[in-house]
Amino acid sequence: MLCLTRRQACMALASPALAGRAAAADPDAARWLPWPATRATPPLRLPDLQDQIWELAQEQGRPVLVNFWATWCEPCRAEMRSFERLEAHFQLRKLKVVAVNFKEGREPVQRFRDTQALSLALVRDSYGEAARAWGVTRFPTTFVITPAGRTVLRIEGELDWGSPAVRQRLQTHL
Repeated sequence: MLCLTRRQACMALASPALAGRAAAADPDAARWLPWPATRATPPLRLPDLQDQIWELAQEQGRPVLVNFWATWCEPCRAEMRSFERLEAHFQLRKLKVVAVNFKEGREPVQRFRDTQALSLALVRDSYGEAARAWGVTRFPTTFVITPAGRTVLRIEGELDWGSPAVRQRLQTHL
């Protein structure tokens, strides 16, 4: 839901072109939410598609993006390729992107990975417990974690993670 101040609403009604231009300048601004400084990063320990356990704590020392997604979510599906481009772009910084599938079995996730020829790390949140712990209520939702293991951002909704504007904005947190 978009909330406007009284002044913003009046200006938007008076000049739709002006309002559109402001939104086009930074269309993703509302999606980038700071993680509360007082809130710790929840633990994350989940099985991958081969039932090997992946643990966020083992990634300490490198930046990590944790993306909560589902195969039935079209925006989630659409951004997967751009995550691969992002990971490749920041390979010198050792960026790791981990896609956490929400409440689906191994087979649909494996089928999606195979048909898309994805190389991203995919793990399964079979019962939705991790999503609850992280406060995920919309898909996709992505979290930015610094090399020190501190979550700094929550991004709700689809982004083109390969775009120069997103890369630039993200770079300050990696």
